[in-house]
Order: sequence, then C-alpha cells, then structure tokens
Amino acid sequence: MELITNMAFCYFNGELVDEAEASISIHNLGVHRGFGIFDFFKARNGKPTFFEDYLDRFDNSQQFLHLSRHISKEEVQSAVGALLEKNGFANSSLKLLLLGDGVDADDAISPLFFIINAPFEEALGIPETNLILEDYVRENPMIKSINYFTSYQVHQRKKKYSAMDVLYHKNGIVSEASRSNVFIVKDGVLLTPEKNILHGITRKHILKIAEGVIETHIQDVTVDDVLSADEVFISGTIKEVMPVLKIEDHIVGNGRPGSETIRLHNLFKEHVRNYHK
Repeated sequence: MELITNMAFCYFNGELVDEAEASISIHNLGVHRGFGIFDFFKARNGKPTFFEDYLDRFDNSQQFLHLSRHISKEEVQSAVGALLEKNGFANSSLKLLLLGDGVDADDAISPLFFIINAPFEEALGIPETNLILEDYVRENPMIKSINYFTSYQVHQRKKKYSAMDVLYHKNGIVSEASRSNVFIVKDGVLLTPEKNILHGITRKHILKIAEGVIETHIQDVTVDDVLSADEVFISGTIKEVMPVLKIEDHIVGNGRPGSETIRLHNLFKEHVRNYHK
C-alpha cells in the first residue's frame, strides 16, 4: 500500500479542521511522557474495513490511560463518518490518536483525541520484506501504544539489512514485530505466537480464513522455529499478508514467497472484497 500525502481535513477534539490549523501544545503531557494510544485502519470506497474490530481494540486500549473522559465508540464512529464524507477519498487510511492532555501537576488528565485521514493506493502484487531480530518484549503489549522507542532505536540495523520491521524475542521465544504479527509455516503447518503480543485485527482475520485451509496452531514460537521455517510472513493493516525473505543474513526457505503465504495473501484479499459486498 502506498500512502499519499495530500492536504486534508482531520478530526481534532470535536471538530473537522484543516490539518494546517490543528496544533498540539508544546507542554502536552502525551508528547512529553509518551502517554497515549493509537489505532490505524483502512476505508475502501468510503467504508471502513473491519471497523467494529478496530473500535473494540481502541476502546480496550484507552481503558489503560484512565483519562478524565472516555471517548465513546459512538463518538469515534460519528467522527470517522463525518471525516470520510468531508474528505471524499475513494480509498483512505484513518489513524486514531488519543493523548493525555495537560501537565504533570494536573490532578486529572484530559483526553486529546484526533483522527488523521489520508488517501492510499493498494499495492500491486505481493510486497516482500526483511526483518532483524531484537531481544525485547514491549511493555503492555496488549495495547497499541504510541511508544516505538526500541523500533526506531535500531533504525540503522534495519537500514543495513533492508528490513521493514524488527522481530522481538525474549529467552528464545518470539512475540511479535514492532508493527505487525508474525506467522511461520513449517512442514505444512501454520504457527503464530500466543504470548506478549498485540492481537492484530489482520491476524484475527487470517486465523479465521485459515480454518479448513491449513492446520494452524497458536503457541510459543522460538527463534529457532522461525529460522528453520519453510515460510515466514508478517501481518498488519498496511502489510496485510507480507512474505519475509530474509532475517538479517538468514534466507527464509528458498528466498522467495512460499506457496502457503501466497495462498493466504490471496484468500485475505478475497475476504476483504467479500466484507465490502
């Protein structure tokens, strides 16, 4: 998927405003302390894909912030609908951002809620990627936090290996990539980690379409499992089903997208088309 940067309207604390007019105070607590959450999804032909799933996850994530006001699902739905109508993009991405607003001395921290909407074009073919490894487990992996410090800290290593993402592991057990879930295929069986992960919406739907298609297990996956796998792919809103060809210097399988990965990629595309019928 290619994101296109055009000037557009955003939703900012209850209003639709031009992006150029939206601003955050330099004293904002969320910025100073990395105290915030976000979510990200696509809309096709003006209609959000898997919207209820993303609403549920965003709602669950904000429970951890304990802000003075809860942003209701109804407010999010209404804001997204108004923003999509205002911008009129055929296909677009939407990023929900919720920051703690205020300063350290405040007794109650209020929410600063905004939505960014940008057009996108679907990628042709099946995009491929590489990964690097990092010994790390995210704090509060069940929520979609704005804290990506570790991922960006290793940006030079990602550049060295032409890697899009970093694969986290601890004590030999793989959890997730910084911006995606991970799957492997070994001897015709699909495996994906179960612990210390964000429960990705794309992951959820891949597991659904895999039923009756390929034997699937949700379990501990080791680094050795990944390095000895026949196929590895990552999943996410942008990536969808994306084959991994190399992990640092290690070539995955035969160095090309595997047959099961290609099949799941095509089934996921069909699943999305059927969702919007």
